[in-house]
Amino acid sequence: MKIHICIFLGMLGILLLSPLARAQDEIRDISRLKQDHFFYLPGKSDDSAIVDREIQQTLNESYSRRYFSIWQQEKPRCTRDDILWDFNKYGENPGYGENHRRREPAWVEGLRHSAGLDQYPNRGIRGITVANTDLRALPTSGPLFDGLDNDSGYPFDRLQISTITVNSPVYISHVSEDKAWVHVETGTYFGWVSARDVALVDDDLANSWQSGRYAVVIRDRIPIYDEKGRFCFKAPLGAQFPLLREEGDVWEIRIVVSDQDGRAISKVARLAREHAALRPLKMTRANLARVANELINQPYGWGGLYGNRDCSSMLMDFFAPFGIWLPRNSKQQAHETGRFIELGHLSPEEKEAAILSSGIPYATLIWRKGHIMLYMGSFEGKALIFHSMWGVTTQDVRGRRGRRIVGRSVITTLRPGIECCSGLAPGCDPLQSILGMTLLLPDAPKPPEPEPSPQLTNP
Repeated sequence: MKIHICIFLGMLGILLLSPLARAQDEIRDISRLKQDHFFYLPGKSDDSAIVDREIQQTLNESYSRRYFSIWQQEKPRCTRDDILWDFNKYGENPGYGENHRRREPAWVEGLRHSAGLDQYPNRGIRGITVANTDLRALPTSGPLFDGLDNDSGYPFDRLQISTITVNSPVYISHVSEDKAWVHVETGTYFGWVSARDVALVDDDLANSWQSGRYAVVIRDRIPIYDEKGRFCFKAPLGAQFPLLREEGDVWEIRIVVSDQDGRAISKVARLAREHAALRPLKMTRANLARVANELINQPYGWGGLYGNRDCSSMLMDFFAPFGIWLPRNSKQQAHETGRFIELGHLSPEEKEAAILSSGIPYATLIWRKGHIMLYMGSFEGKALIFHSMWGVTTQDVRGRRGRRIVGRSVITTLRPGIECCSGLAPGCDPLQSILGMTLLLPDAPKPPEPEPSPQLTNP
């Protein structure tokens, strides 16, 4: 009898680890739709630009102004009360820590004391990041979770605001009492970063950094070495550096590191031409697909946690090589860029029809509360989107709600995971919750719809 039980358990284990079992964990869209942006290109016009060169150049110039605007300010934009708001909020509800235990209000109070905000602002200088660094709501790397389930626990660290890409300009407004943390402002947000990840910038470096041409990284996590071959950092897709010289297949770029006094010093580094492009990269459908494929299937990263991307940071990095500036927050991306079209009053079917009719592939954002997506175009009569998503709502026949984790950037329809819901309960249809779309480019032509292909369905 024991032998039969062991054989049964062994066979069960094999089945659970098999590709078929893993496929059943996927939502239907991911199993059916080929996760390759090139597959959905129209074909005949892949190398034609979707926007006039003059328009893209204007957008690129606007990008540079916004990117460097933080170095033009002479005083902090955020007030002491702005910073204290987070201390007050989390002091009342300190949530849970990494050990799944409730934090005490004294933990937040200790952070408030170490911040030394009675003297805010005690700095007012330009800075630059010398590492890919986390921007935090409080001066700590410790997490704060609202709860312990899939919607409020890991990975949703409420103190994680964003990541700041290496060699990005910042404004340093304050240094904590223990000098371990600095409060910085970026072109999109403000918060605390580790003091070791920021260096001070003098006038000469600031002026030289803002002039000339820029090489923007179009591959992800590319190691950067100085002239002596020493590793400096990994550059994520969207990182940009002044271009010094082009030598065949290798570009010389300027990077910044910190000296022993915490001051920024520039170095020359080399970057393979295949890993970068001059900003702005021409907005052809082939280039758009190439950059998007660098981001496909990457792990979801709330607030950029572990160097990964959430929905809004993925789109921000995706558009950076093309010289299109996006804010960091999904709501801001929808409402503060391009032309927003309200869809909330329409039925789900009318929403999809409007997107198919007016949306420009790879130049239209689809927005619902808390989530932003990139419209890719139509396929077999359905709109496709590219987005970094955590999961989908599930509901069984008894009405019990749950969450199926996707946890990465994927290509889906407007209704990912609809099959996971039994019935028509509110919130089960992702298309129903879409509130609007944003057209990023004026007068962009719509491509022809590609022919249906039998390769759509994976075996």
